[in-house]
Amino acid sequence: MFENVVFSIGKLIDGIFHAAGTCTLINKQNLLVTAAHVVNGSNENLFIRISNNYESGYQDTTIQQFPLVPVKIEAIDPLRDLCILSLQGNGSAQSYVKLGSADNVNSGEAVTVIGFPHSNLGRIVLTQQTCEVGAKILLSSQGIKSKHLVLNIQARPGQSGGPVIRISDGTLIGILIGAYVPTIKGGISLGGIDPQTLHQTTHAVSAGYLERML
Repeated sequence: MFENVVFSIGKLIDGIFHAAGTCTLINKQNLLVTAAHVVNGSNENLFIRISNNYESGYQDTTIQQFPLVPVKIEAIDPLRDLCILSLQGNGSAQSYVKLGSADNVNSGEAVTVIGFPHSNLGRIVLTQQTCEVGAKILLSSQGIKSKHLVLNIQARPGQSGGPVIRISDGTLIGILIGAYVPTIKGGISLGGIDPQTLHQTTHAVSAGYLERML
């Protein structure tokens, strides 16, 4: 259902696609949305991977070659970690996904999170998960407060930038940022994983901020 809407995004380096996160095609011509940290502020060798490996509802993981489409950064909100991208080339596309806001959802309400968990390790499988909104919070960046959702799910690398969809109306209400860990200095890394992120909550910034970036 989401294979033509949600895509893996990353860099093409020496002919190899290195997945960095997830992005979503919205109902605006040739525009996609993701988290700003996924693109790291650079258009260089930036592509989305088209999912053409579906067979009777299954994703064929034996297929290794995928079409890649270049994308370009159109706008970035560094305070809220949001980014708008445009498809490059001669093609034209848009989806049915409308922008909503965290204002439209209540704590305890079920939402759908879509993305590519562990795609940084080469496992690029479009994955849909259902969870609840655990809390609605305000976070501050450089003295500016922003609306966020705390989700009752453990997000993994590769899901950053993915959409949080309100089940009741199918609107995009949030962009997944990552594990909800208040800034704490120190800590250790085990196999590249910060143990502080190993808990059942993640957070997403309200998609309501995207409208003003269009």
